[in-house]
Amino acid sequence: MRSTLNPEEKSLGQRGEDLAAKYLVGLGHKILGRNIREKFGEIDVLASDGGGVIHFVEVKTISAGYADWSGMEPEDNLSRAKLQKMKKMADWYMGSHPELAGDCQLDLLAIKIEEKDGESSARFYPNIA
Repeated sequence: MRSTLNPEEKSLGQRGEDLAAKYLVGLGHKILGRNIREKFGEIDVLASDGGGVIHFVEVKTISAGYADWSGMEPEDNLSRAKLQKMKKMADWYMGSHPELAGDCQLDLLAIKIEEKDGESSARFYPNIA
């Protein structure tokens, strides 16, 4: 069953993806695409590290206030089912783009945003599967 996010949640998620892209650029990655959708999944951020590795990055974002209240962290929202969809998307994308021949990996970027002042923190988990 699908649920519709309210505009604030979409905004938080989009801000998290923007921060994730900036974080990856700071690591020296080149952003190849964002929000790439296919019938069986979505790639939040697609990046290349310059060393021939293509990174399929899942971004999980929560507000710091929610994290404090719930005890949850952004990475707690990565399910086994989502990881399987990420694998399927990576296989499909690499098969559809032979110009990207080489290694690929699945990464997670966990973003926590403080709603009051906009401060954020990021934790990067490379090669999660």
